[in-house]
Amino acid sequence: MKGIILASHGRLAEGMLDTLQIFSDGAKQIEALCLMPGDDVAEFLEKLKEAIDHVDTGDGAVIFCDLLFGSPCNCSARLLNDSQYADRITVITGMNLPMVMEYEGARAFGMESEEMMETGKSGIIDFGEMLKSNNP
Repeated sequence: MKGIILASHGRLAEGMLDTLQIFSDGAKQIEALCLMPGDDVAEFLEKLKEAIDHVDTGDGAVIFCDLLFGSPCNCSARLLNDSQYADRITVITGMNLPMVMEYEGARAFGMESEEMMETGKSGIIDFGEMLKSNNP
């Protein structure tokens, strides 16, 4: 089973992990990494490597990042060019709770990147418009 790393600016990753644990009793092989204002990006990269080594039990790890081209994403992308990590990680940006919850529940079955991204996209709804379309 692939490990999961949630990486974000600020405490988003910690909050997402906290919420995930409410819905997923005993979530395993998951770490949250938070890049705070003033943190050194090089140190964050080292923490990311340590987190990968910790959650990867042989099947690799998926790194969910908050923003495309943000520092957590850029650090993860650097590892895609590192022979020690390139074959072990998948980097997905634009993380949201439905995407992470779906993957956490299905990762033991080998869920693919396309499936988890579709789950994340399908959870974005204008609820008022949905109600209007269902109640003409």
